[in-house]
Amino acid sequence: MAHLKAGRSGAAELVALVLFGLFLAAVAPFGTAGAPTPFRYLYWQLAMVGGGVIAALIEQPLARRLTGRPRLFLLAQLAAMTPAIAVWISLLPVILFGARFSAERILQVLPDVLTINIAVVVLAWLTRKALRRRDAPPVPEGLAPAAIRTRLPPRLARALLVAVEAEDHYLRIRTVAGSDLILMRFADALSALAAADGFRTHRSWWVARTAVEAVRWKGGRGALTLSDGSTAPVSRTYAAVLKGTDWAAPVA
Repeated sequence: MAHLKAGRSGAAELVALVLFGLFLAAVAPFGTAGAPTPFRYLYWQLAMVGGGVIAALIEQPLARRLTGRPRLFLLAQLAAMTPAIAVWISLLPVILFGARFSAERILQVLPDVLTINIAVVVLAWLTRKALRRRDAPPVPEGLAPAAIRTRLPPRLARALLVAVEAEDHYLRIRTVAGSDLILMRFADALSALAAADGFRTHRSWWVARTAVEAVRWKGGRGALTLSDGSTAPVSRTYAAVLKGTDWAAPVA
């Protein structure tokens, strides 16, 4: 009742599913306490690992369609995998105990399947996050954060970030190697850039500190000349804070 992924993460998730299946067989929830012990353990292993395989087949096309939208992906994943796994769970008593298959049985197990799916999806997410954190190589200072970098062509993803500019529903990501448009909300980009060395200068601009080459102030507003040749505006809203920094101080 979870999803398996290829590679080391998938191996870790498979082990987690097997262990979770052993736990569920031991506590015998959802009316399985009356089953003979060997059949109960076999039932829960088939339920967990079989459900994981089903969910893995569902996950791949959803992941491609909903890249960068983790909340919607999670909801879509649960909505798609829960009925399919409920059918599989309903077939297990038929296979193991010779029970009669019925559509009513599928509806009965849906809440239980959803409950376990939520628990195991969270477990799989934590497993993948831990493995990514341990295996991820250090990111050179000055690059765009991963949420932005993964949407850029490799040449730009490896280049130092200059600025992020909102253009309608898109963002123009400026780097020392050029720029490109990506589909992303400016608010999401700002969240990803929270730990980066830079500052928001305008309602539609974020600028990297190291990209600022010159500053001009006039009438409470400013203009930053950037290393890629572009000019970033500084609105009155952000001017007061920027004037207090060591990289956008007023020119004497």
